[in-house]
Amino acid sequence: MNSLRPVLVVGASGFVGSRVARGLAAGGRLVLASTRHELPDRVTVQAGVVPVHSPETAALPDAVRAACAHAGVPLPGAVVASIGGWDKGAPLLESDPDRWSATLASHLTAHLDAARALAPLLGPGDPYVVLNGAASREAMAGSGAISVTGAGLAMLVQVLRLESGQDRPPGSGPAVRFHELVVDHAVSGDGRNEDPAQVRTPAQVVNALCELLDDPAAPAVRHV
Repeated sequence: MNSLRPVLVVGASGFVGSRVARGLAAGGRLVLASTRHELPDRVTVQAGVVPVHSPETAALPDAVRAACAHAGVPLPGAVVASIGGWDKGAPLLESDPDRWSATLASHLTAHLDAARALAPLLGPGDPYVVLNGAASREAMAGSGAISVTGAGLAMLVQVLRLESGQDRPPGSGPAVRFHELVVDHAVSGDGRNEDPAQVRTPAQVVNALCELLDDPAAPAVRHV
């Protein structure tokens, strides 16, 4: 991606999203840090971070345009969607149906809503990267809703990639690049994970993300 254009991080107030925003900014990239709520101080105090506040996804494109105009910066050249997160509860057959519906909305439908709203802001060849977790590939008791929505998210990215014409024949022109970054282990410092066998540092996640952002020929799926 063009390093002069900012990276829009959706979900920048979350545990992983806030660390992604900080890591990208620390590496010299301009970051548009988007959240439905106020950004935590650990993100906003850092140079190179422009807050974007929008309670509703449908209003996010206008909020991005307004933030870019106010800061005097171009529209984003990449989107990183860090939406959803880890959750653990009752077995699926015993879980609250309302909680299932809420997880489906917050961990899967929210990604589709964000892609619908934000992909039109990007130009040909610009990357749109979705963050996913280990539960998308490994069935986890007590986190069944996360496993199911994570697996659905992986397929969502594949469909978006196909429908965007990303895998079109050579010479037919570039499209927005859809990618999935799968964090296969717990991110260090997240106390919600109980005695993880392995961890990944925020720096490792950011490094893998930068490889996707900067390589026009990057694979559809990257694991870290």
